[in-house]
Amino acid sequence: HADYAYDAKYGFRDYRGGGRSSARETASRVAAGAVARMVIPEVSILGYVSEIGGDAIDRAKFDPAEIANNPFFCPDPAAARRWEKIVDQARKAGSSVGAVVECVATGVPAGWGAPLYGKLDADLASAMMSINAVKGVEIGDGFAAARLTGEQNADPMRPGDNGPVFDANHAGGIAGGISTGQPVVVRVAFKPTSSILTPQPTITRGGEATELFTKGRHDPCVGIRGVPVVEAMMALVLADHKLLHRGQCG
Repeated sequence: HADYAYDAKYGFRDYRGGGRSSARETASRVAAGAVARMVIPEVSILGYVSEIGGDAIDRAKFDPAEIANNPFFCPDPAAARRWEKIVDQARKAGSSVGAVVECVATGVPAGWGAPLYGKLDADLASAMMSINAVKGVEIGDGFAAARLTGEQNADPMRPGDNGPVFDANHAGGIAGGISTGQPVVVRVAFKPTSSILTPQPTITRGGEATELFTKGRHDPCVGIRGVPVVEAMMALVLADHKLLHRGQCG
């Protein structure tokens, strides 16, 4: 777990489930996110798991109504059935698997954010990376954009009755650190739960070799529990930027 790094910094190890490194602290984030949503009633935020253990959803079968119908926050019922087996196998093996949580905010108007300090995407990335067990964040196409050409990665605009109409959203609703009015898309990678039953080599505080394995409750995929936390952090950042925009631009 994060005990070694915490001890290296503070000279103290909190043995009670990791202390401040425990995902228990995210309960306060979810509570705060509920308040933040009241600040941005024009925005709709939807989070879901898009991948578990390397097995991704079929986006052609995406059904938002299915997200609440299974324990995996999964919009693809076929994937949810596969994931049940993957997670159960990991649990029985005393191991764990990672997950990818995707979060989409619709209704965000153009103009929130800043071109340099206070970029909307930078603040979203910072907020998501602050969640326990998160090891990667993508905005829009993310790393996939590095494999595209300029014309493939473009989000062409056409005139519309109520402003520009975009033909694509590779940028994830943010350009130059500022929202474009398109859906804001964030993808968050959760590592496999570090607290597993399989013995792992480690050292004692005195530097002697030993083995460590977790006793008690075991969560084979912590990313599943991350969905409401990711939604909450999205809400908190967007609420901040709405107020910042109002303060700066009236």
